[in-house]
Amino acid sequence: MLKNILSVATGLLVVPWCFVSACANGAPDENIDILADGATTSTSTTTFPVVDGTVTTSSGATTSSVTTGGDTAVTVTAASTTDTTSTTGTSTTGDVSTTGTSTTDGTTTGSATATTGTVEPEPEVNVSGGPGQCPESWGGSNDGSLTWYTFSQGTATIGDVNCSFGIQQNPDRVNHVVTGNGEYFGAMNTADYNMAAACGACVEVSRQDTGQKVVITIVDQCPVATNNKCVSGHIDLSQAAFSQIGNVGDGYVGARAGKGQVSWKYVPCPTDADVSFKLKEPDNEFWNEVLVQGHRAPIAKVEVRVNDTWLEATRMEYNYWAPPGNDFGTPPFRVRATDVHGNFVEATLEMQPGDIDTGLQLCE
Repeated sequence: MLKNILSVATGLLVVPWCFVSACANGAPDENIDILADGATTSTSTTTFPVVDGTVTTSSGATTSSVTTGGDTAVTVTAASTTDTTSTTGTSTTGDVSTTGTSTTDGTTTGSATATTGTVEPEPEVNVSGGPGQCPESWGGSNDGSLTWYTFSQGTATIGDVNCSFGIQQNPDRVNHVVTGNGEYFGAMNTADYNMAAACGACVEVSRQDTGQKVVITIVDQCPVATNNKCVSGHIDLSQAAFSQIGNVGDGYVGARAGKGQVSWKYVPCPTDADVSFKLKEPDNEFWNEVLVQGHRAPIAKVEVRVNDTWLEATRMEYNYWAPPGNDFGTPPFRVRATDVHGNFVEATLEMQPGDIDTGLQLCE
């Protein structure tokens, strides 16, 4: 890559800067021109990317070389028979700012220093900001209560949990859930479900009175409108998960139930799988929504890149995300999901049914 520096000075000096990999037959694409006009001096500044490789500058009796090495600082020294030019530059972001000065004593010196030499790459398919770090635990309730349910009570008829993860029966299992091999899951109360914000979150449930614990994944909503037990702090567990922390015959436990003491907190999901996306209508390029699955921490934000601009999507109560007007732009679609800890995953989605594996995870 080549850039121009134009400076007014005494004498005429043309210094071509050429990154070896970008030049053909030794001819530079662009030049540094120093024009003569009496004995005046002036300065000029230009910025060019720092990349690995070797730069050779030559013009008449003037030569200089720059060797860059990623984060390694470099120095340029040049000699000229006509002018004196001092050049210095420093970069902390991958660019070098170069300033030139001309006199008439017949010498030329210059130096350039790159303190980082790092250029942010153009995003490629499946670029992640992570995996970042997840805390060991966060949030939750010290005044929890528990009940249990099975898919035969209505979920099987609907064919899906509220978070839109696929289900299986005999035994009850939820896709993309690793806790209890898919059998340890739960329905969060309406307040803590928070319009699907809890979907895919893992929760460690503890009985203070017995010391029993179980880690479950939130896949459903326990609606307070139809079940008055589903107040803040309550979780309706799968029967398999409930049996790990109490007797199924108890039915309802916690301080509100007058039976035991329950607390719970959010923890990273213990999955080794990757985050995946799923298009709601994989054959419709004009209207769509996207589901995020298999994340270690709850998803806080989803964005879609349309016309070179990231647009924030809205989460539906059934856990799909819809950009403005349900418009994803021209396929393949570019999507970015960010978790509650700020870690993100980006992926390019082709128009295809089923799960689209990103090959990435959000946090460790």
